[in-house]
Amino acid sequence: MNKIKIRHVDPKTKTQKGLFGDGCYGAVKCNDECCEYGCDVDLATLKLIEKHRKLIEPLIGAKIEDCFSTELKKDDDYIGGAYRETSVRKSDGRCAFHLREKRGCSLFQLWITKRLPKKIIPTICRIFPLTWHRGKLFIDTPIREFCKCREKTPRGERVPSLFDTQKKELRALFDILEE
Repeated sequence: MNKIKIRHVDPKTKTQKGLFGDGCYGAVKCNDECCEYGCDVDLATLKLIEKHRKLIEPLIGAKIEDCFSTELKKDDDYIGGAYRETSVRKSDGRCAFHLREKRGCSLFQLWITKRLPKKIIPTICRIFPLTWHRGKLFIDTPIREFCKCREKTPRGERVPSLFDTQKKELRALFDILEE
């Protein structure tokens, strides 16, 4: 798999408190605020979504074809050189892949429960609230009010930076030339 090349890492990524504890998988108060945007899905992830459509469609109550607001767009800033944007449901204002009437993402759930490849989770979702654009890695600001990285840190617990708590995903997805 080709990686996205990063030439500059914003220093704020190394000072902003990270996703401590179980991160987004644990008990958080955010109500899936980040899912209000929808997301960009790279070509490799699109292929996995299509391959596992029979597992995904019942969780989201929609056909995969109806989950995107754009056709495939060529862009070297994405793994595979192309991406599509997901649609946001009018009924609840969440990404088309968000679970219906409960918290969480169908793609994350299938990775955890069915052990599907982690690549089924879009890059932006794997590193959120970090993002990238044209060789730069930075925090997607403003960070939403109830994001786990803004929660009060439990007494006596040291919390690494966003860069540090997301490092495993960053290394899997990006070729970071500056660290």
